[in-house]
Amino acid sequence: MLCLYSRPGWTFASCVLAAAFSAPAFGAVLFVNADLATGANSGASWADAYRGKDALARAMQASASGDEIWVASGIYRPTTSNSRLATHTLRSGVAVYGGFVGNERLRDQRDALANATVVSGDLLGNDANGTNINDNSYHLFVASGAGSGALLDGLIIEGGYANSASPADSDKGAGILVIGAGSSPTVRNCTFRRNRCTFGGGAAYAFNATVTFIDCRFESNIGGSFGGAVDMNNVVGTYERCVFIGNTAGRAGACESYGGSLTKYTNCLFRGNSATGANGGGALWIGVSSSATIRNTTFVENSASILAGCIINTGGSSSIGNSILWGNTGPGGTTLANQITNSGGTTSVSYSIVQGGYAGTANLSSNPLFVDLAAGDLHLAAGSPAIDSGNNSLVPTGVNTDLDRLPRFADDPNVPNTGVGIAPIVDRGAYERPAPACIADLNGNGLVDAPDLTILLTDWGLLGPGDLNGDGVVNAPDIALLLSAWGPC
Repeated sequence: MLCLYSRPGWTFASCVLAAAFSAPAFGAVLFVNADLATGANSGASWADAYRGKDALARAMQASASGDEIWVASGIYRPTTSNSRLATHTLRSGVAVYGGFVGNERLRDQRDALANATVVSGDLLGNDANGTNINDNSYHLFVASGAGSGALLDGLIIEGGYANSASPADSDKGAGILVIGAGSSPTVRNCTFRRNRCTFGGGAAYAFNATVTFIDCRFESNIGGSFGGAVDMNNVVGTYERCVFIGNTAGRAGACESYGGSLTKYTNCLFRGNSATGANGGGALWIGVSSSATIRNTTFVENSASILAGCIINTGGSSSIGNSILWGNTGPGGTTLANQITNSGGTTSVSYSIVQGGYAGTANLSSNPLFVDLAAGDLHLAAGSPAIDSGNNSLVPTGVNTDLDRLPRFADDPNVPNTGVGIAPIVDRGAYERPAPACIADLNGNGLVDAPDLTILLTDWGLLGPGDLNGDGVVNAPDIALLLSAWGPC
């Protein structure tokens, strides 16, 4: 039997077809295409995909643990009515993947960058530059109670507006709301943009939960009082290779950690976020007994009207390593206090560049020399003091790539190694400056050999470290480049 359980409207032939389309081992693939005009509307195949603007919501409602939901490009809304309470509900063990054309047979054939899958809160389709939003959805996704295996991947999430205190929590988490012990969704390769709320967490709000965001972008979200992008209360939060740009709130322009939250930021970028109220934290506000562990992260041009322009720690013990804090502003300009302020909490900093200087091991105060700060290109320019000057032991175990998903450890032969560890030495900040003569050395061991070929083949058809020619996909030309560089660097 090729189908472990049935769905309404499914036939044995449907089960066979779903299996042929790389169905999960213990579930089914449900197909979704908002713009499809024909077919059974059952989700059993691309030809019979769930269709209509609420197709994703219906597929998620019909799903069961072990299922995958494949979503074609298009615009999706929680409902075809004007009910602001309607949402997409995540379930344990159900993975939602966007970015399909609508004819793929394998999940890895999708291209989320080329095939925008937009989940919009603009129920009436009348948003205009931040106006006409009072009829928008309160929450685009709710993951409360969604535990292991709950996944969103490859979606653009926009236009949620949580502006009501009733019903409960309708003023929080316009993009995604996660509340309750046992809730532990993972969000990957998603963009949250132009979501807003009146309490906290324009893009995401989490309480008594665990949240993981990987390769996500948070841009132009408004968090009301707390957390322009994300507001967390007693949460375990993990952020890897995430970008926060232009988010704003009264307190914590990008992310707030409240209560006993434990957050980790690795290979992340915070730029142009702002706190407009009295409590500061243009990028991060860390409070009560919360703590943040920050590694290889770049903070630039964040601002606050009052108190710290970048990070303020009002409680708990946090640590920063291999990072860059530069050009963050508040009262008095780009002073040290506007890079990091401790107001009841403690923050240890090492192997980092902090404008104005900061006490700690191997910290620098010199210009990090970005490629083009004015244009927002925060890659390291030749001669940057951040190159090969970090501490390898501060890089979390298993982290082998930078924000660009290029090798995290790469040696620049034109720069002396001033950091700590066995060469190659990690750079400071979110981006590693690539080794100029040996881009095919994907594992950074000084050789182009079989392990590098394995890394490349693992990313075949995707965007990853193996994309040696930078064309957005790992394919045959990249193999040719690797083979041409075979041997010692």
